[in-house]
Amino acid sequence: MRRDQFSRDSSFGTHLVLATLSMSAIFMFVAGAITFAPAVVRLEFGNDSLDEIAVLTKEILQIHAVVWPVVLACLIAVTFTSLFLFNRMTEPLFRFMRIFEGIRQGDLPGPIKLRDRDYLKRETKALNEMTAELRSRIAAIKSSHQVLSCSIEEVEEVVSQDEPARIADLVATLREQDKSLRESLAHFKDLA
Repeated sequence: MRRDQFSRDSSFGTHLVLATLSMSAIFMFVAGAITFAPAVVRLEFGNDSLDEIAVLTKEILQIHAVVWPVVLACLIAVTFTSLFLFNRMTEPLFRFMRIFEGIRQGDLPGPIKLRDRDYLKRETKALNEMTAELRSRIAAIKSSHQVLSCSIEEVEEVVSQDEPARIADLVATLREQDKSLRESLAHFKDLA
């Protein structure tokens, strides 16, 4: 999976931006209501003189002139911050996906290296430890397979010398185990 394809296919970025914008809009609506409330209350329940109404109307218009550009700037900042955070989170996820795909195809890639500014460092460490353990287990299986192969050769040698029927059965059993072990290992590409 390519990096740009991963970013486009992921609804995580859209969800992150929409969630942060929604929460920011709600917060700004409440802050705006609190900002405008005193002037609106005075306008509604205050003195009915035209001079006072004109002053309050001018005050409300001045608040509008200041508040809405700030709200717009905040929403733009939140959008860019969300996109920035999305990229810091998806880069490690993209690398995880490459590791998962590699393992699925029988290839055990090397450890993941993150940039200093990326998130998911703890998860990366755990995935790297898992792949190191898997690498170690595969090496142990390969070692066991080599020992098994040597044992089969030894038994074949003995077969020609002593009790051929009994040892032939033993060799057949060992060959079946060898075949099974080889098939298990065949899934993993050479790690060397």
